[in-house]
Amino acid sequence: MTVTVTPLDGPLGAEVKGVDPAQPLNDGDFAVAHQALLDHLIFVISDLEPDLQALADFSRRFGKLVPHILEQYHHPETSDVSIISTDPTTGAGRNTDMPAGAFWHSDLSYDRNPSDATLLYSVEIPPEGGDTLFSNLVAAYDTLPRETKDRIDGLNAIHRYGYRGDKAVVELNADQENSHPDALHPVVRTHRASGKKALFVNPGFTVAIDGMPEREGRKLLDELFEHATKPEFIYRHKWKPGQLVACDNRMTMHSATGGYDGQARTLWRMIVGGTG
Repeated sequence: MTVTVTPLDGPLGAEVKGVDPAQPLNDGDFAVAHQALLDHLIFVISDLEPDLQALADFSRRFGKLVPHILEQYHHPETSDVSIISTDPTTGAGRNTDMPAGAFWHSDLSYDRNPSDATLLYSVEIPPEGGDTLFSNLVAAYDTLPRETKDRIDGLNAIHRYGYRGDKAVVELNADQENSHPDALHPVVRTHRASGKKALFVNPGFTVAIDGMPEREGRKLLDELFEHATKPEFIYRHKWKPGQLVACDNRMTMHSATGGYDGQARTLWRMIVGGTG
């Protein structure tokens, strides 16, 4: 089957057809899917079976998978896959007051070597609610005033796990916290493959501007966050069971939504480690 890429009706994203992780995929066809991620920042593949090994193997083609910091939610078959669930029967149901990830963030931006990409597979989806929002941080950067671009050029920001995640964050134990000290990253990041520039700050994990007075840095970050979460930069993904959604963490941020209290929602997450 020919692999096709169709842009979604939004400021980012594409639908990829002709890819089934459970079936052999030659390098040329995989290259089409990979380019879709570079060009559109997220892609969606629908109607996939819950084949854990096949999904993990497909995800590994984008790069080495890294276990999430919260090892208590790793899938029992492999630490390369973690479970995001409200369903206690998964063995990894979460009991936070707000849905996991219900704040704007880029996965592992708090790590010294932040993630290149995240792939999410929908195992259980409630009839209503549970959408995921994605923000196009390339477009957000491109539309900043010239004076703002000049101001943030060369600045670095401090990132920390769970900084402003409030009731949607699982607290770290001592070992987890000690293994993830604050990380420093450029406020504006250049994608090594595409050459695109994007904002690389997010409300959930970005603490401060390095070397800038706290009040001044907070004001600047809040201005950038307000700009990056304008409706014109956001795509809302309404999940269906059996979908695989990949997002480029270097150029986007995302946020989970609620609206499904008391109903089961389970995703599998694969995180592709960073390579610069």
